[in-house]
Amino acid sequence: MKRFVTFTSDFGTRDSYVASVKLRILSEAPHCEVIDVTHEIPFFSPALALPPLVDIMRISPPGTIHLCVVDPGVGSTRRPLAGEGQNAFFILPDNGLPLLLTEWVEGLVFYHMNSPEIFGGEATATFQGRDLFAPAVVALAAGKMTPKDMGPRVATDSLTSWADPPESSDGRLLAWNVDHFGNILLDYYALLLPEKVDMSHAGTAIPYVRRYQEVPKGSLGCLVNSSGWLEIFCREGNASKKTGMGIGHLIAARIEGGSGRRLLSKGLKRPS
Repeated sequence: MKRFVTFTSDFGTRDSYVASVKLRILSEAPHCEVIDVTHEIPFFSPALALPPLVDIMRISPPGTIHLCVVDPGVGSTRRPLAGEGQNAFFILPDNGLPLLLTEWVEGLVFYHMNSPEIFGGEATATFQGRDLFAPAVVALAAGKMTPKDMGPRVATDSLTSWADPPESSDGRLLAWNVDHFGNILLDYYALLLPEKVDMSHAGTAIPYVRRYQEVPKGSLGCLVNSSGWLEIFCREGNASKKTGMGIGHLIAARIEGGSGRRLLSKGLKRPS
């Protein structure tokens, strides 16, 4: 039976890192299909892996294993974790992202993989994606182990936390991604569509619309995209280039009506 594994990282595609991890998995678990979500997460920014994970989890079949390696603490005492919740499995380091995931995945529980040798892993100094996390994926995919078998349970309140940046609570939204088309994705996830969104750039209001075609070509607009995220777009243009905004920028916004939630209630700073 085919087993799906999603793979998210900050490895990029220029080097052999992604291929090494995938080959380690597929050589030992050939029944797996490894789906590349993205390998362009900004370096050393684990929290920014949360949005693509949230997106992909919505359409993943039960039993999918989500491997996410954005690991500024590789080689340190940070804990490697295996998690389980809502019929999904997670393999990733304790870098702040697991705690954020508990806010989005009901009943998510993590276990500390403190003896990786029991599933053929090794806590090497620089490439634990291949040497520790990939063997953990294999053990789960093969049905040899469950997360609970991989080590002691980790209390949620002991997971690495992220400090709230002061600017996160002043009514401004964070740009967490700029996609291939130059659309600026903001950290507001709509559960019900807002009735009104007030936002401006360089003193000019950015209209809130339902479809791209509601603004003239070359003009800015904002809408809730098909994945639920509020985004700024430029019709048949590049909003990031037009505004000069990129990942990490903040923009003031007032949202009225509907319902939704902020993406990163725990912030973006590195763990203390």
